[in-house]
Amino acid sequence: MKTTITIAYWVLSVLLVALIIMFASDTRFLRALFMGLMFVPGAVAAKNMLPSVSFKKRGEGIRNVIYICLAILIMEYLILVASYSFILSPGFQNINGVNIHNPLWFPRNSVGLMHPLVITVIVSALAIGGSFITRWLNKDNHEMNDPITFCSDRKRVSLLPSQMLYIESCDTEVYIHTTDGRKLRNKTGITQWESVMGYPFVRIHRAFLVNCNHVESYSQDTVKVGEESLPVSRKYQKGLKEILC
Repeated sequence: MKTTITIAYWVLSVLLVALIIMFASDTRFLRALFMGLMFVPGAVAAKNMLPSVSFKKRGEGIRNVIYICLAILIMEYLILVASYSFILSPGFQNINGVNIHNPLWFPRNSVGLMHPLVITVIVSALAIGGSFITRWLNKDNHEMNDPITFCSDRKRVSLLPSQMLYIESCDTEVYIHTTDGRKLRNKTGITQWESVMGYPFVRIHRAFLVNCNHVESYSQDTVKVGEESLPVSRKYQKGLKEILC
């Protein structure tokens, strides 16, 4: 079901982008649909890469976000340029009185799509929508019976969400604390873990993501999970109270 909804989202998103391109630039539907597909790689890259950026060192985190955004923008621009060579359009340029076929011909009414701001807006909208769908699907799955598979110290580990107490971020690594006392190391950023896990996992601090089902007690500043008392930052106090009350 989750896979079907995710696929449906991307299909409908591409169709919507195609319709916008078609009406905004007077482009034929098939060409607009093909061009709409070209925005998907950048959107998927943004959706998966940006949440993994760590802001433990704020300056470094901001730089990494800028580098990723620039890389995605350049990639999308090159993809769009290359896509024109696959579109069957009789493009000609008049050079010194001679009509020369140009396979990378840009129709005048489609050049606006190559503007960096337009590319950024479309890619951002698709990525944000994809992230929202992922969060919604995970939040709606209260049973959480599907195991989570990840790598820890070069070994594949599968755990049920119910076996995880909390996830702790430490510099460039995270540690998954389990109900049987294990502390499993992983390289995926805590923000990406938050996006993947969804409810009942709740962010209480930039360094902690807790399983609400294992919270024994809490106050405004701390949460007790198992034998550990974890800090709650001011940013997450209101949201945590709404969930636990």
